[in-house]
Amino acid sequence: MQHVIQLLAALANGRARTRFAQVALAGEAGTPADAAADRLLRAAGVLEDLPGGAVKVDEAALAALLGEARAAVPSRPAGKVDLLPRQRALRIQVLRELAAAVLGEDERIPERELNARLGERALDIPGVRRALVDEGIVAREADGSAYWRPGEG
Repeated sequence: MQHVIQLLAALANGRARTRFAQVALAGEAGTPADAAADRLLRAAGVLEDLPGGAVKVDEAALAALLGEARAAVPSRPAGKVDLLPRQRALRIQVLRELAAAVLGEDERIPERELNARLGERALDIPGVRRALVDEGIVAREADGSAYWRPGEG
């Protein structure tokens, strides 16, 4: 992961970013090496030395860095809602399906129980619970002691 960070640091530097673009645009033929300009890119491991003192972008190293970065991203638990849709109609549909899955028609449950049930289906439990209440899909006592589906209990 260290090389990923070093590459991002290099690309955050205007001169190193310009140098990376020059090397990339030179393609397979490469461009003459420049010790000072190439320093950050070499530290990131993305330059390949060519005969005659030229350098090119090391495509295999970039692919390896991408793989390393992907591996560092935690996987989403299967079947859990990680983000609610922005489009309201889809958001309402997802919330209604969640409410039906976690609350029976005539059921009133405490917040702790709702959280446990939502935790089986959503990553952001407080956010989803709040959205359910805000959209009127789930009602709650003012003190949060009980939750239910309105008109159904």
